[in-house]
Amino acid sequence: MDGVERDRLARDIGDFRRALLPGFLLHLLRGFEGEDPSVIQIVTLYVLDHTTATTLRELADHVGRSVSATSRLVDQLVRRGLVDRHEDPDDRRARRIALTESGANFLREFERARADAQLEVMAYLNAEERELVIRAMSLLGEASRRRIHAHPTDPEIR
Repeated sequence: MDGVERDRLARDIGDFRRALLPGFLLHLLRGFEGEDPSVIQIVTLYVLDHTTATTLRELADHVGRSVSATSRLVDQLVRRGLVDRHEDPDDRRARRIALTESGANFLREFERARADAQLEVMAYLNAEERELVIRAMSLLGEASRRRIHAHPTDPEIR
């Protein structure tokens, strides 16, 4: 992809995001009730959604934060009931962090709201164009799963 094509793609993605995000973000904020979610909170939930229960240090490595900053982040998510901390059965000194059912439900609702917002934008396409976008999104999902599978321990990819 040359620079012109890349710039065009970036512009098109930007236009799409501007059309998609206002309603989507308002829905997201309503779901957090009270304190607005941060990007790092959402990222943390997604990291926990794709891993088994992890230690604080491992989670800090995944999200690129210090252990103390990650501990405060986890505290916030525990208070909201989105994550849980429990004793590691193999090492009583270690505590494991995992997504709760409420946390998983929040992410699924987040994804549904995003899909609904995308479908609202896609309503301005004809049937053939919509099918093409649906197929392209399916291919991107598959490429994402392949990428994760190819690099299962790389925190930058998960």
